[in-house]
Amino acid sequence: MGLGDSLSRAGAGTLRLVHQRLELAALDIEEELLRTRRLLAAALLAALLATLALAALGALVVAVFWDSARLPAIAAVAAAYGAAACLLARSVLREQATKPPFMAATLRVLAQDRDALASGEAAIGRGTGFAP
Repeated sequence: MGLGDSLSRAGAGTLRLVHQRLELAALDIEEELLRTRRLLAAALLAALLATLALAALGALVVAVFWDSARLPAIAAVAAAYGAAACLLARSVLREQATKPPFMAATLRVLAQDRDALASGEAAIGRGTGFAP
């Protein structure tokens, strides 16, 4: 077995490792896109339905108080809408703050690979869920 064979095997191993990492990165990206699409579709539908319901409710409240207290009724409806918007914004910000970083799994595995290479370990690529 010569130097050429050793280099060829090392190159093939490196190529397998890079291929695994690219597959992991692609899965992370695909997962994030699917999650974002689901979240966006649900949020848009919820916003549409909530807008229709709130518009109807606001019109009902104003209609009920039209003769006796029209301006306070309009102000109360507007205040309720504003409070709901603040609560929703707080919920969205909390969700955004608790989501995992983009491609966290890929970055974690790449860091493990870097550490393994630095320490000279031969177990690079294991424990990722991908067959070498």
